[in-house]
Amino acid sequence: MPSLLLWVKVSRPKTLIASVAPILVAVKNFSDNHEVNDLSLIVLLGCLSFITLVQISTNLANDYFDWKRGADRFRGNAPERLVTTGKIEGKKVLTVVFILLILSFLVGVVTLYISSSSIWFLPLGVLCIALAILYTAGPYPLAYNGLGDLFVVLFFGLVAVEGTNYFLSSANSVPYEMHLGSAISIGLLINNLLVVNNYRDYESDLKVGKNTTVVIFGKKFGALLYLVGFLFPVFHGYYEKKILVVLILTTSAISFIFLLKSHLLKNANRALSFSALSVLIYSVCWML
Repeated sequence: MPSLLLWVKVSRPKTLIASVAPILVAVKNFSDNHEVNDLSLIVLLGCLSFITLVQISTNLANDYFDWKRGADRFRGNAPERLVTTGKIEGKKVLTVVFILLILSFLVGVVTLYISSSSIWFLPLGVLCIALAILYTAGPYPLAYNGLGDLFVVLFFGLVAVEGTNYFLSSANSVPYEMHLGSAISIGLLINNLLVVNNYRDYESDLKVGKNTTVVIFGKKFGALLYLVGFLFPVFHGYYEKKILVVLILTTSAISFIFLLKSHLLKNANRALSFSALSVLIYSVCWML
């Protein structure tokens, strides 16, 4: 496989809808009461770039530090990890991670300046960048101590949606209006991507001491967490008269069936694909 394709694969492109969806939700929340002008589009591009760079950095760092910790040793039913198999050198991955995180910092600073937002968002951005590494590294990695789900919901939900909404409001000098329901909803849906992986890797994570929420509370809890992850957005969407979001019931139900049979790699992949599709459908339907 050509080198460029290997790097594309290790970035997990199928999951990058997680960076786009919160932006779509934030745009809709803002545009319901305000005009989206040229400055808004520049701010949106900055927010999207920051979120995407942090997500890709987290994905790469996750592969690298899981490899260093030996967490991939027993993952017979998981997709190929290119660092573990030696197809991509670990040191190169770590170098790319730091390059991407530096870029994300620069993008964040420029977006902060252009949008005339509060300087207090700078330490929040730095924290997000640091957590991209601390997700699987350091003395208390989030993913190894049951905090991965919380990070995903907070970053892709509250930070991505409400942060973008705030930046748009600041750039256009209009009052900021909070939309917690939609932020939590998209965060939970995106977290279902993580739940699928953790449910699939339950046995191997248990052996290597990777204490995900599924390992700590059990597979039944993981299944329940997945159900909550798509039922809350459905009920909230219905409450907000976004009736079309109920369409995710179909894709999420299909994904849930595959989740329960994710000991087979093909079923785990299908569960992940349908979960990503639910994220896309929700964000598009929210825009309508």
